[in-house]
Amino acid sequence: MKVSVNSVTGCTKDVQVEVPADRVQTRVDAIYNRISQEAKLPGFRKGKVPMDVIKKEYKSNVRDQVLQYELPEFFREAIKDQKLNPVAQPRITELNFEEGAPLKFIARVEVKPFFELKTYKGIKIKKDESPIGEADVDKTLNDLRERGAQFIPVEDGRAAQKDDMVVVDFDGKIDSKPFKGGKATRYPVVLGGGNMMKEFEAALMGMKKGESKTFPMKFPDDYFGKEVAGKDSEFTVMVHELKEKKLPMVNNDFAKEVGGVETVAELRQKIEQDIKAHRGAEQRMKSTDQIADQLIKDHVFDIPESLIDMEQQRLVQQGAERMQSQGIDVNNLSEDQKKEFVEKLRPVATRNVHMALIVEKISDKEHIHTEPSDFDAYVEKVAKNVNQPPDTVKRYIQQQGNQESIQDWIRYEKTLDFLVAEAKVEKA
Repeated sequence: MKVSVNSVTGCTKDVQVEVPADRVQTRVDAIYNRISQEAKLPGFRKGKVPMDVIKKEYKSNVRDQVLQYELPEFFREAIKDQKLNPVAQPRITELNFEEGAPLKFIARVEVKPFFELKTYKGIKIKKDESPIGEADVDKTLNDLRERGAQFIPVEDGRAAQKDDMVVVDFDGKIDSKPFKGGKATRYPVVLGGGNMMKEFEAALMGMKKGESKTFPMKFPDDYFGKEVAGKDSEFTVMVHELKEKKLPMVNNDFAKEVGGVETVAELRQKIEQDIKAHRGAEQRMKSTDQIADQLIKDHVFDIPESLIDMEQQRLVQQGAERMQSQGIDVNNLSEDQKKEFVEKLRPVATRNVHMALIVEKISDKEHIHTEPSDFDAYVEKVAKNVNQPPDTVKRYIQQQGNQESIQDWIRYEKTLDFLVAEAKVEKA
């Protein structure tokens, strides 16, 4: 077999392959023989069809089998000889195959870039090490109370004020015409909650149950709904209900309900631990971001477009699932919005792949590997989060064929931990 490799770019290679005619013919004859054993043609018994008839009837089928099964095998042999490690499926061009002649083709492939590792230990990072105080715990307690807030109907006829829930009908128009999303019935608005535009909430302040009101409102130029952004509108609202917010008392019953503990003191202790864990995770993310900034700056090389494409697709799928969980139907987005959403993820995907290639090389140099105990710990954590037995989670992962990718991710995270441990910390 003749094989030559030409560089198209730093990561793209054209692998030119020529397989000798006699070697190809051996494969072709083997296929014809298999077919002849099973072939059923009118006038012939099974397995008794003459070979010249077989070759006439099945020539096209044999060609397809050679290209589908034999060519990939020849390609794998060629790249193994050249010590190439493609990151995606090849694109076959200039294919030339006729029985009795050499099989020739060019396979364009992308490979991982070659680069020399620069300094990766002792990278300077800034770290916030401020202690957790009583005020931090108090803030979280107040947040928990807000989540447990109840809204009680106002009976004394007073006007709406901050933190009240106002249940309204509203009907908005632009140039005296209705617009999408501009009308709703019995819509709850918490004044000061930030779920509606400030101007809209401000107009509801001071209104009483049963009152109606018409007011002008201008949409900001950067409003997410491009069809109304920057335009003047007029809204008519009618108040159906007015409710006052009541926060739960912080007592032992509250501690049991929101924290699963017996006393307020235990709840405060649990909150402090949770804040510490959250800050630790947040600080690690900031640390790894700083390390990534420096490593990417120091390691400049071509990145395979196919890897960026795959990472971008993963991010798009992840983002779509996140929007669905928030009640946003991605199918309702305009084509421009979908395009903008996808394009914004391209730089993120590029950065992720760039960093992953650097970290992989560091992992190899430092002999960082995924141990069985690492995978078991991951399974235990997932099992706890989804409230399933570890064996069930492990079996599901294996059935989905995700174990290898999870182990790669664990290795990546272990290497990040190594880089953070080796970093030079400065106080933020």
